[in-house]
Amino acid sequence: MRLFIASADKTSRLALLLLLESEPGIIVTGMSDRPTDLLAVVRASQPEVVVLDDGLATQATGQLVNDLHILEFHPKVIVLSLNPQTAATTLAAGADGFISKTAPPDELLPILRKMRLSDMQVIPQ
Repeated sequence: MRLFIASADKTSRLALLLLLESEPGIIVTGMSDRPTDLLAVVRASQPEVVVLDDGLATQATGQLVNDLHILEFHPKVIVLSLNPQTAATTLAAGADGFISKTAPPDELLPILRKMRLSDMQVIPQ
């Protein structure tokens, strides 16, 4: 699975990179901390999944999720947020998955494993 990390927080990006590099079958194709050219960088790396920190979005997260989905290769988008109450809204806006930043980092891995097996939206239990 090809994956892209989009987060304004350098520590979060590096922590996710370390976590994901230890998972067999996941290749991190790129990272970005800038919303201004995010679509162009994602388009260039053509990931299957984008992990999007909602703190990166200068526009509504739902709009950014939609913009990512309409790229020609249609990546799935998992949104990370400090606010777990936004899960339903984020998923309704089109995100394929949601995880709270307050959850342990390793909760992302089961979501990615499920995405490999399914086209369904997933949210941690």
